[in-house]
Amino acid sequence: MSSPSAAHKSVLGAITRSLDRVLDTIPVPINTLGCRTAPTENIATDSIKVIPDLSVMISTKGGMFERPVWLMECAFSQSDCDVMRKLDAYVRDIPDLLVVGKILITQAERYASPGSNGSVAQQLRSSDIMTWEEWLHNHSVDDFHWVVVDGHTWFSLSSVEIHVWTRQAGGSPIELDRLDGDEYAVGTLYPTVNLDDINRIFLRGFELIKEDVLWKLVTTNVDQSLLDRMEAWLPPPCALDSTLLTNALALGAWATAYKRYFSWRSELKSTPYNTTPREYSLRRKTAKRLGHRD
Repeated sequence: MSSPSAAHKSVLGAITRSLDRVLDTIPVPINTLGCRTAPTENIATDSIKVIPDLSVMISTKGGMFERPVWLMECAFSQSDCDVMRKLDAYVRDIPDLLVVGKILITQAERYASPGSNGSVAQQLRSSDIMTWEEWLHNHSVDDFHWVVVDGHTWFSLSSVEIHVWTRQAGGSPIELDRLDGDEYAVGTLYPTVNLDDINRIFLRGFELIKEDVLWKLVTTNVDQSLLDRMEAWLPPPCALDSTLLTNALALGAWATAYKRYFSWRSELKSTPYNTTPREYSLRRKTAKRLGHRD
């Protein structure tokens, strides 16, 4: 199983850092109650067992017991249908979830390597593999939406959207079919940047976490002073910085494009001419099985 690409992880990483900055201000000792982000947390429900792309966990009893309250997925290396299937399972099997969301990164065209026999391949065979610095030379960071180097498109971007749902008023479970009202928001990072509604619903998510934390503190009979501090806690109205997220997206796009280039060049370098890396790999496996050498 391949690891997620830099484009997949970039915006997730920026959102995780933004969540951390807010959650770290919750005025409750960690040995009483903890609230943390977890990018690789195993979540097992009645219907699935997965590792969400982003989790916010609330822990009690000194961290011995944890439960997810905020889960997000990214649709880049996986399809939007796969992501929605996961979110549906989360909401169905973890009914006390407070927030779920997805980042939908849509490519302008499906990536395809240049093969091994075209003019691009012939040109690249005769040149050294570019370093990361050489790769970025003479290219603007702002051109991340369409990365074309040496005549080949290594990355293309059509749009980036963020969708978030929260629990409904009165404590009713999240409804993924609902695409309006205060319990749903959509924002964009590309081609336009508009995170106003996402910041609004993130604020609602933090308020739901505050209510959850207060309820747990009350049921554990903590000092009134701790309750007072938690009641006075106010999350920031704008948790997400658009510049931070767009910079992360640009870096992720360029890094994904370079990894594609570098991986293809590395395979091409060891592949005989007029043979694709896949054909060469299959030929080697067949020869090995038959006891022949290349």
